Amino acid sequence: MSIVIYTYSDPYRLKEEPYWDEIKACPYFCAAQTLVNGLKYLYREDFVQGRVTTVRNFVEALFPYWQSTACRIKQHAAIDRWIAECALPAAGAEEQEQMRAALLANRDEVLESIRTMVELGIDAAELREEALTPAQKIVVELFRLSSAERGQSFAFSSDVDEAEMDEALLHTMQEAAHQTLDCSRIALDRIVIHGVHQFTPIMLRAIEAAAKHKKIILLFNYQQQYQNIYQTWIDIYTSFDCPMTNFGGEAFRSIGQDPISREGNLLADKIGRLVEGDASAPVQTAPFEILEFDNMTEFAGYVADVFESAARVNPANPMAMMREQIYAADSSANEILKIYFPEQFGERQFLHYPLGRFFVAIANMWDIASNKMVVRDARDVRECLDAGILKEEHAGQLSTIWGRMAALFEGCASIEEMLSRLRRLRKNKRYMTDAKKKEYVSHLAYYNVAPDEIDRLGKALAELTELAAYFYEDFERQPHNFSSFYKKLKAYLQQDVLDAHVLDEEFNGILRRVLVRLDEVEDIEESASFACLKATMSIYLVQEANPVQSAQWIVRNFEQIDGDILRSLNDKTNGEPTIYHFACLTDEDLAAAGRAKFPWPLTDSFFEAAQDPVDWKHQVYVKARSEYKNYKRYALLYGLAFNRAGFKLSYVRRTGEKEREPYYLLKILGAKKRTFEDSRRHAWVEDVSAIQTMGMPLKKYDKYDYFRYRICKYKFLLESIIEGTTVYKEPFLLLKYFEVILENQAMEKLAGLVRSETALVEYLHETFEELRPYFPFVSNMNRMDIMRKVKGRMSNGKEAKVFPQITAKMRQYMMIRELFIHKKLTDGKNSQNDILRGKFDEVSDDKIAESLNEAALQKKFWKSPHLWCRYCANQEICTAHAEGWRSEGIAYAAGKDVCEMPRRSGK
Repeated sequence: MSIVIYTYSDPYRLKEEPYWDEIKACPYFCAAQTLVNGLKYLYREDFVQGRVTTVRNFVEALFPYWQSTACRIKQHAAIDRWIAECALPAAGAEEQEQMRAALLANRDEVLESIRTMVELGIDAAELREEALTPAQKIVVELFRLSSAERGQSFAFSSDVDEAEMDEALLHTMQEAAHQTLDCSRIALDRIVIHGVHQFTPIMLRAIEAAAKHKKIILLFNYQQQYQNIYQTWIDIYTSFDCPMTNFGGEAFRSIGQDPISREGNLLADKIGRLVEGDASAPVQTAPFEILEFDNMTEFAGYVADVFESAARVNPANPMAMMREQIYAADSSANEILKIYFPEQFGERQFLHYPLGRFFVAIANMWDIASNKMVVRDARDVRECLDAGILKEEHAGQLSTIWGRMAALFEGCASIEEMLSRLRRLRKNKRYMTDAKKKEYVSHLAYYNVAPDEIDRLGKALAELTELAAYFYEDFERQPHNFSSFYKKLKAYLQQDVLDAHVLDEEFNGILRRVLVRLDEVEDIEESASFACLKATMSIYLVQEANPVQSAQWIVRNFEQIDGDILRSLNDKTNGEPTIYHFACLTDEDLAAAGRAKFPWPLTDSFFEAAQDPVDWKHQVYVKARSEYKNYKRYALLYGLAFNRAGFKLSYVRRTGEKEREPYYLLKILGAKKRTFEDSRRHAWVEDVSAIQTMGMPLKKYDKYDYFRYRICKYKFLLESIIEGTTVYKEPFLLLKYFEVILENQAMEKLAGLVRSETALVEYLHETFEELRPYFPFVSNMNRMDIMRKVKGRMSNGKEAKVFPQITAKMRQYMMIRELFIHKKLTDGKNSQNDILRGKFDEVSDDKIAESLNEAALQKKFWKSPHLWCRYCANQEICTAHAEGWRSEGIAYAAGKDVCEMPRRSGK
């Protein structure tokens, strides 16, 4: 094995190392693309595009099949069959089934654990059974099956001859160059692997294979004066059991003379010396600050402002114009930033498009046991209707119809049940003659849908059922079912989607690259369960990567620091020095591994006790995983020490209910906390909570319209002007409305009759059954709750001998409840405070005409959020009721009609 290890002290002076001539003209593979970019920035012509690229690219070129989609899918299918067939070490049948279910639920982890053992070359015969957990024993048994004759899908060999190795090297460099690369001057007798801390098993097999034919030079930065921090590198690289040369020379000192970076360089030196036990480090000229963000959302908002400012300067490449380059020990802020800037995080995957989600949704709804569709979550149906695949007259028609009718399908467990409710709805609408019932159902959203729209939705649901059956019917009873499914899917995407629909250029390209990926897998002669097919969907339903649209993470992780910091030399943004911002600096974030150490169910003890780690690959892999907890401390010191621009430190104080403090080394060194205050938040921000209309329709408004106007101008706009009345759409409000009209109708029937509890219960049951066909989603539990509440209210006043007659005042009260649910609404904290007091006071026709004339309604329609929002028929459109408004400090003051709504700048 020809492997040597070199170190260097100063990345800015790599050319001065004695081995420079040896490394400057050979294939050069880095830990990450950021390190590639940093070296190219510093050394220009010596690190041309292609010759220097990532280790990952080399691994994929050397072992193309093992890294391919087809291989992984075959392995998933094999594991699925083995779990179903192999004997499990469990006492009874029930326990065995539970264990099989656990293995299938963690199928991806099980696959990774077996691939890890294969890549490390572990000999199953040498594993100590007594040291294994029950779950590990099962996975080891599956690993043995992977080595047997029936396990050809796991066949793996790293034996390549020199010609194959040269071909893989040339292919890697040509692919990385994205153009023809002149390789005639590149020395292929040696390979450099630079800056890798987390070695994976497949990476180690690639190094082992290359070392049989080439000299492998492992290269990393080392600072003798900070040996405790750098010990993490030594511990990993000594496991290679090969010569390590520290070329020494003058020890690098991070104390630069540039005033811009000097304070950060001093801080790095103090951190390094403190870890070495030296408290006599030079005193900084001023205490350094650490910025405190209250939570991750606040931190993400800060980053978003930095990014937006850069985007205004250079929309094509905002990352290059960010005044701060941000590196976080916990980069989960990107999950928030993806919502605001999705285009920044690379090309959307096929499964993220409506068409992709369509296939996920129908797979979720297919029940293999009954061989038909079941509805476990109505959102799956919505996804299918949104996809644009089912027939509709114009884009979005089905989605719009569903939005108005969704409540009708509440509680449906199948498409057949949905279709049955649609048939009953059509029948009810066609034969309804009672004027009172017509008035009642006019407030139900699904009764306001036109007959042709109901028919359109019914046909779409029937089409959805047929399409699901085409793909999945009798799936598990078909031979070679994976191949059969892939062929059907490919044909459908080609003929029914690509050829039959007009697609935009971007999605057209994505779909064509999905078809290329499907070419790899359509000939796989495998059979497995439907659950396995669903689990592998995220593997085969992706497009080949488009290098032009690669992701550029706004918040980078600490593994990107070592390359990016090399670009800080003379780094300026709009003429000002760039700031390198190191974020999320808490003990929890810096000490946490940040990733699962080993795939389940493998653990430290499996590698340490179950097998003697005699192989160097085994030792390097295990040591690297155990040392990841020390990597972030090194990365922080490296970033501060080699930074040649400004720096900033910050941390996030709260995660959930837990409060955290800055990293302990920073606290020891006197970090001065400064709370972040967003200057955009103040009492009088720009108000964006109103809508103004043009060309108001002429109509006569009644007192109920005026009541809406009193309560909330925006509610009046939506209900009185746009919809013409109150239309309930959401299940909670529909149940409340059911309760109201049940009580109203019972009051009508019992008016003037002798008060009797028996008569009351009888009439309530009779009325309930009359109304129930119009509310098919009402469950028996709903029934009990509604009947209890109505009976309780109507039983009041037992001293009276008869049920009250319906007066004009009572009739108005009944109508108010139909349209507003409540006439009186109190704050739970103050039962005496009726927030609707005065809202339903009598008003003259003249006052209505004066307030709701054409001229008066040209004004803005303000939102007036309060407790009444909970019972507003348009709360989902308005969203002013959302709890998030309260958390932002929205005042629900009595009499305050205009809300001051915090907003993000530029949004």
